[in-house]
Amino acid sequence: MLKEYPRKNINYEHLDSLLLPYNQPFILVLNWEGITFEFLIKLKQQSEHLIVLGSGAMNFNENRIPPPYFQRHSWIQDFEDSTIYYNDPTLYADSELLVGWGQGINKRFFIKDIATILEKLIKKVSIPFEKVIFYGSSAGGFMSLILSGYLKDSIALVNSPQTDLLKWLKVPVKQVFKYSYPNMSETEIVNNYFDRINVVHFYKQIKYVPKIYYLQNAYCEIDVKDHVIPFIIGIQGMGAGCQVNKVILDFYYDVRPGPAVRPALGGHGALGKADTLKYIDKVKREF
Repeated sequence: MLKEYPRKNINYEHLDSLLLPYNQPFILVLNWEGITFEFLIKLKQQSEHLIVLGSGAMNFNENRIPPPYFQRHSWIQDFEDSTIYYNDPTLYADSELLVGWGQGINKRFFIKDIATILEKLIKKVSIPFEKVIFYGSSAGGFMSLILSGYLKDSIALVNSPQTDLLKWLKVPVKQVFKYSYPNMSETEIVNNYFDRINVVHFYKQIKYVPKIYYLQNAYCEIDVKDHVIPFIIGIQGMGAGCQVNKVILDFYYDVRPGPAVRPALGGHGALGKADTLKYIDKVKREF
């Protein structure tokens, strides 16, 4: 399906002069100092809001399609608003990577680069940041929480996100650390890049907590114990001088058994399209 969309290839220095088409989905391929950033974009002229979508882990199978990966791109015709999907270039580090959390390479934090590009694109379409909603689940939720911190006044709508990579599954996290921070121990990564892997620490660094609507299936033991509760405690402990915006936690309970090797992962999967679209509308009303 992605092959159906026309592609615009540019270098970063030409982004300011780029003309963006409306009502026609296209893929923007942007080269910035040797790194390729890709965005699936559909703009609507009468749209008041912009939905920016991040991706969770790619599905594991022998015939999986290589990046760019735009999770939920089949929904693009179902949004009443303008939409931008972004690919995580970390996935290009190695074919074994199924998820990258926007970590990039030690000298470049790809989430920050994506935020810089998005800021320029959003200003081009004249949508105020308070009308921008970053949506994602799992790793996409993690990146949405960070991106909304970079683009102040925007909103993060997240479903079962990771909030601390050190408390997620060891194998995919170690794979990302191997390529993003080569020859560094976990202790060295924490000492040098903790704001990249822990959302609360990132907020403390920037002294800002964005507007957040946090959806969580209470059935998922790992999510609640290792990500939701520490996140709440961390937000409650933000220091003086930190701007803390409204954070809504919305729990639902949906029994979804996890894999036999990790039953505590049961219920981690995100809500489906119909429910997600309803929550996007809800966020537009409540924020």
